[in-house]
Amino acid sequence: MKTNIEWKYSGKPDGFFGTGATQAEQNLVWLFGILSTALLGWYWWSHAMDWTWWQYAIALLLALDVLGGVVANSLNSCKRFYHSPIQPEETGFTALAKNHFVFALLHIHPILIGLVFGNMNLTYGIIWYATMVIFSTGVQRLPLYLQRPAAMGIIMLAILINYYVIPPITGFEWFIPALFLKIVYGHIVQEEFYRA
Repeated sequence: MKTNIEWKYSGKPDGFFGTGATQAEQNLVWLFGILSTALLGWYWWSHAMDWTWWQYAIALLLALDVLGGVVANSLNSCKRFYHSPIQPEETGFTALAKNHFVFALLHIHPILIGLVFGNMNLTYGIIWYATMVIFSTGVQRLPLYLQRPAAMGIIMLAILINYYVIPPITGFEWFIPALFLKIVYGHIVQEEFYRA
């Protein structure tokens, strides 16, 4: 079986799917992002969360970003995009987002969830935000052959801490495992990517 790995790409910069994503890759992100978000929306609504309409809107946007991002950051096109040097046409925010440390820093989601859904629980938000950024930076500094197993070990620890040490915010029990999958594994770990 022949594989096709191409680090070079061209086209309009796309920080969401990765430049050059196929329609099938984009469809997977939308399929799982929308299905997962819809499932959460149904759960929240059926359990009559004590939220205002704008809290529901924020929760749905966070869910779509993180759950869709788990799949998007695993795309071959995204792996290639974020682990390749900045192209001349990739300026401004796109160039900034290709810095893995900055990309992790931009995900202030735990702080937002602690403030908006956790009765101003800054402790939850700051601890998980700092932990995610520190572990992301740590994985990035490891030799390439250790990055994937270390990321998986960190994700397992995050799952256990989320359930047994730092109680999750009601309605966001899923959030920390998904965030760590999206950032620590999906975005940070450089892997071989294969093109259609």
